[in-house]
Amino acid sequence: MDIAIVGAGISGSNVLKSLITHPNFQADDLIDVYEPRQSLGSGLPYEPTDDESIMLNTSSDVLSVDENNELDFTEWLEHHFKEPTNFEQLVSRPHYGKYLVERFSPFYTHEQVRHVQNTVVDVEVLDAATKEPADDTQDGNFVYRIKTEDGWQDSVYDAVFFSVGHPEYNDFYDLKGTENYILNPYPMKEKLANFDNNQKISVVGSGATGVDLMRFFMSNYELEQPLTFYDLKEPFYCVAIPYEKDDFTYHLTKNWVEEQKEVHGGFIPLQVILDTIKDDLKQENAEPMAVYNRYKSGTLDVFRKAFDMKDQELAAVQKYAANSVPNLPHLYNALSGEDQQEYMKNYYQIMLFFKTKVPYYSYQWLFELIDAGKVETVAGLKEVNVLENGRFQFVTEDSEAEADIVVNATGFINNIEILTKHSELIKNLFHRRLIMPHVNGKFILVDWPQCRVLNQQYGRMDNLFFLGVLIGGTQHENNDAGQTIQQAQYTAKAFMDER
Repeated sequence: MDIAIVGAGISGSNVLKSLITHPNFQADDLIDVYEPRQSLGSGLPYEPTDDESIMLNTSSDVLSVDENNELDFTEWLEHHFKEPTNFEQLVSRPHYGKYLVERFSPFYTHEQVRHVQNTVVDVEVLDAATKEPADDTQDGNFVYRIKTEDGWQDSVYDAVFFSVGHPEYNDFYDLKGTENYILNPYPMKEKLANFDNNQKISVVGSGATGVDLMRFFMSNYELEQPLTFYDLKEPFYCVAIPYEKDDFTYHLTKNWVEEQKEVHGGFIPLQVILDTIKDDLKQENAEPMAVYNRYKSGTLDVFRKAFDMKDQELAAVQKYAANSVPNLPHLYNALSGEDQQEYMKNYYQIMLFFKTKVPYYSYQWLFELIDAGKVETVAGLKEVNVLENGRFQFVTEDSEAEADIVVNATGFINNIEILTKHSELIKNLFHRRLIMPHVNGKFILVDWPQCRVLNQQYGRMDNLFFLGVLIGGTQHENNDAGQTIQQAQYTAKAFMDER
């Protein structure tokens, strides 16, 4: 069997490892890994050579790639570094990248694995029997041919795993290609290395990338003017409050999901999930909607109050949301169609509020920087214009300001039609009707939990898989490294189980 993996980041590497270590992997199987970069195993977000100021916002205890040892990464850190964490009590992304490269190296040097150092731009579906282009009248027994920037490859593959990583960053103000505009700031050590301290630097967006930018600039520069963050609404996510109790009531496990699906005939009513959350948090003396209403304005002032008082009711709800992260796709896919719509309309933003947060000591640093006049935040961004002198003009609801450098931190494109303008691979897959949007033009439609590609041309493609943030409509809220690891391992194992 010949297999292609497109992408050698954290997802593709876990696919590779799971294929090779599976009992059904045979001596004549061959795996081609298509990756344009020479670096294999870590992916761009965890580049081992990037700046040490860039941090993981996830505990090392949930980032192991060893299925038999969930503390493998934690133990690796303790072995390699006297001080694994920084003053924020966080681990650097380059540390994690080094761990990934080391753990996956034996699989990339395996004699049945070949690294094709090129970018995949197209895939052709062939009939397995004739090796001729397939049509929609065939029975689904397909094989695949891959095209790179060098042209069509000779190999014909029995299965393809797309693990292409993060797509292009959003460019909401059409600044791509403008001098002194950085669309994608990673790797920061390369992209942000040659600025002057007297230049005015502004950042568009204030999510996880924005926090990384704060860390980088404050660690590597002595800026003479405040680093300014602009956002449509209030900048930065809620502060993460440490929960001070050891015990915790939580029922929404994967086993609970399967049990409730049996009880309710296949789907779990949304109200059952909501009632369970409410009852669990009642045991922690927390009422989630009261907490949400207390902090939903999202201002730094209300977050500072939560920080100062270490609000344990907020901490309880945040811990509950954190416990739910690995199970969110399972919970979401256990809902009926109507309940999925109701959840997205009435509860999704509430879930995001508690799930997406900035670590406690990172917020302490942020408040100190704001108080010292080194960082400032501006809400209500409406326009970013390029002036005749090459500077940038920021227009908000009630002010205007200028900057010399603009760094983009607005997140990734998930609209497939827009993405076709930035990715030749996505454009060609969409043109061939191999992929189709999942909902409202966003994400790629796959089945669950195997992540097999679904389309109107061929139906369910049992040996064509898509993983990563672009299947976020099915693998709900899958922007977490731990989820990426688990899903890649599951998908590869399920494929090999059926061999």
